[in-house]
Amino acid sequence: MVTPPTPKDQFSGIWVVVERTQTGTLAEATFEALTAARQLAAEQGNTPITAVLLLGDGDTPDPYQADLAAHGATAVLALTSANLATYSGQGYTQALTQAIAAKKPALILAGATSTSKDYAPRLALAAPLALMPDATQLTMGSSGQVEVTRPVYAENMLTIVTAPDVRPQMVTLRAKAFRKGEAPAAGASVTTETMAVDVAAPTLQLVGISASEAASSGKSLADAEIVVAGGRGVKGPENFPLVEALAQSLGAAVGASRAVVDAGWRPHSEQVGQTGKTVSPNLYIALGIHGAIQHQVGMTSSRHIVAVNTNPDAPIFEIADFGIVGDLFEIAPLLTKTIKDKNLTPA
Repeated sequence: MVTPPTPKDQFSGIWVVVERTQTGTLAEATFEALTAARQLAAEQGNTPITAVLLLGDGDTPDPYQADLAAHGATAVLALTSANLATYSGQGYTQALTQAIAAKKPALILAGATSTSKDYAPRLALAAPLALMPDATQLTMGSSGQVEVTRPVYAENMLTIVTAPDVRPQMVTLRAKAFRKGEAPAAGASVTTETMAVDVAAPTLQLVGISASEAASSGKSLADAEIVVAGGRGVKGPENFPLVEALAQSLGAAVGASRAVVDAGWRPHSEQVGQTGKTVSPNLYIALGIHGAIQHQVGMTSSRHIVAVNTNPDAPIFEIADFGIVGDLFEIAPLLTKTIKDKNLTPA
């Protein structure tokens, strides 16, 4: 016998699935999701926002409640199980499926991170729910339906996606698309509920993490607010200290084009583009990068783009906010010196 679907009007509220870093602190993706949740909640008439924590037995939500409340959560739901002490896609899916069945949220938000890309598709099938990934914008349509803007066709087009007849809905949010705002309600409090969930020991389990490549600047490309990237115009690995020096003066991460990585000048961990990393910093400085569409895919959502290239017809200038037609070997050192002399390094 097929169980009929639950009527849409029985689902309510917005959930934000909390993600934590390896050191146990709240990830930036969590704060960005709370920003998006606050926006939608205001448009819906102050809809409740629940931050959902997945914790091992003996862990408590206490270390996180103040930050979650300050950034917009009105409640915290802690899902607990001995088998949630270590992340697994299977465990998150089981825990969230049980919580969704019991609490019936209308909308679930999470950062579009490697973690959510693992568990969200499983959850879409298990719950079930409508999954709309990699959103760059959320709005409330005239009918009261959430409208999700997301890039398609190698980011050459944007599409608006809705799921008017399905509840719950889940949206994952592209990094930096919704900026972490200042805590709007410092000192705010939340109601907290703990829910024990039945999670089986995962059949596939994470047993350890090791770093294979370390970014030379020590800054993570994915999280960086400023990225300085070099392309073939740098002319060789021996000249990349120019890129690194400018990055260091700005407290930025170092990036590279595919041509540079393929040539062996820089590690793949620094590659930006369709076959590398997608970044969305406040500032992206492209030094000697031609700007093929494959590279643009990885950085076009940057808030401000500055390009330096000797070719005035380089495609990078079509998307740049500021373009300098000139020799990067003159301009990059000048920029670095000016930033240091005028003490312009961001705090």
